[in-house]
Amino acid sequence: MPTFEEKLSDYKHQIVEHIGKAIGKETPVSLYEPIKYTMQGGGKRLRPVLLLLAVEALNGDVQAAMPAAVAVELLHNFTLVHDDIMDNDATRRGRATVHEKWDTSVALLAGDGLVALAYQNLLNTRSPHTLRISKLFTSALIDLCEGQALDREFETRSDVSMDEYLDMIRKKTARLLSLCAQMGAILADGTEDQIQALKVYGESLGMAFQIQDDLLDITADPKKLGKDFGSDIRQKKKTFLLVHALHHANARQKQQLLNYLNHEPVQDAEVLHIRDLFNEIGTLQEAVSAVKQYLTLAEDSLNPIEKVHAKTDCLKDLLQLVQGRQA
Repeated sequence: MPTFEEKLSDYKHQIVEHIGKAIGKETPVSLYEPIKYTMQGGGKRLRPVLLLLAVEALNGDVQAAMPAAVAVELLHNFTLVHDDIMDNDATRRGRATVHEKWDTSVALLAGDGLVALAYQNLLNTRSPHTLRISKLFTSALIDLCEGQALDREFETRSDVSMDEYLDMIRKKTARLLSLCAQMGAILADGTEDQIQALKVYGESLGMAFQIQDDLLDITADPKKLGKDFGSDIRQKKKTFLLVHALHHANARQKQQLLNYLNHEPVQDAEVLHIRDLFNEIGTLQEAVSAVKQYLTLAEDSLNPIEKVHAKTDCLKDLLQLVQGRQA
């Protein structure tokens, strides 16, 4: 019986292999070279692995679900390419972003190509449920775009509430993880109760993942982070940290925070001062607590399907993996 780490490694290897086949074309070079560059950048492959683990949990055919798993990974990378352009990030996973290595026009086209390839693979999934998962996939893509739009709109607002922030990340990040778990359950011919349970699992995992991302942006080792340290602060993004801090700071702390944020550009030393303020306000501790709460919700959502002998051990192991990540 393989360990969870061995299974994870095997699934990631298979996914990478199938991605290579999905983008086997060479020309036009200006389209396929940046697409391949994007997909060869590594990454956790969390989303396609989640889809396969959901299929496995309900005793479905993992290999038959592989095209759908590839589709969600291609879609995820489309969002990264376009997000990097909008956020003006220079690095991703420790390498130059596509728009930095080529230019914005090439990056936009590569992102468009990734969406098209995602749908191509999704529609290659052999299942009686292809129409249903295609509708869910399309709905999720719309939510992703809405989440990104809200994220951008919030940058110019100083009054973003925690509820608004949570709604934004539910669309921008949690929706895709929810989709993966839900699609896996559907492809495994799960009952409606099982599909709903795994949908909740994926959404809760996604909420935890994004809040943890917000936290790692200014607490992780920059070398492990793989992107610009303090990127969210420099872009004035309304992360869990900033929204919480602005609503819980005293007058002095809030004024200091705003003073640092009003500098253009925000310097490294100011990012560190902001991190100290977050710690003083209690924001860092609150973020850690929120991550744990969402991971607990994800684990609890598995209870109904465990009662029908579903294989949920790997899904629980995945929660532990996410909780302990450093980048």
